[in-house]
Amino acid sequence: MRAYERLSQVYDLGWSDFAREYLGLVNGVLREQGIRRARILDIACGTGTLAVALAGRGHRVRGIDLSPEMIAAARLKSAGSERISFDVQDMRKLKVPGLYDLATCAFDALNYVLTEEDLGVVFGRVAATLRDSGLFVFDSNTTHHYVSRENGSFRRSLGGRSFVQSWSYSRAKRESVTTFKFDDGATEIHRQRPYDLVELRPLLADAGFCVRQTWSWFDRKPFTTDSDRLFCVAQKAPQPG
Repeated sequence: MRAYERLSQVYDLGWSDFAREYLGLVNGVLREQGIRRARILDIACGTGTLAVALAGRGHRVRGIDLSPEMIAAARLKSAGSERISFDVQDMRKLKVPGLYDLATCAFDALNYVLTEEDLGVVFGRVAATLRDSGLFVFDSNTTHHYVSRENGSFRRSLGGRSFVQSWSYSRAKRESVTTFKFDDGATEIHRQRPYDLVELRPLLADAGFCVRQTWSWFDRKPFTTDSDRLFCVAQKAPQPG
């Protein structure tokens, strides 16, 4: 079973608060740049919670996600809005018309990209969608996050559906595996790997980005090597000529 094939049915009940927190982060970045109305690309948009909220603020938003089930949920959520559209796309093959003022990639979506080579491709694709000086706002789970939660499991019940969520982390492979086992026998497996700032900086630079701001959480606490999560604002450098 594909990642989010089943989980998409209960995703908003268990994980949508993170997207709502992201709205404040993105609004703050736009405000600091003096941007009131923007064209925004939401990469790995999930069920569209952040994209719909941004469209509600007057921005024009396109959301893309690899999961058809998540995109279907996002389209239902945005029905009737002329400021938003959604497509099923792999971020490694990202291709959208026009140029955008800002791109987002929220809730450790980049950690699903399992190699630095592929992540470099993603950053290049994102840069190609942005105008000169355009912004890229994203987050990443760090090595500290996965190591500090190396193994575990717990039972959850959301929307009448019960499942066991378990996870393990291989330090040798630098791979985290999270398994969702539903009571009806369905199983989803999600694979991620950590990315730390020291790894991300050169990949971003190669794609034409400069790192402008980093935080460890929505409250903008400074990022350190002991942070569980990195929030990053990168800016596309102007092209010569």
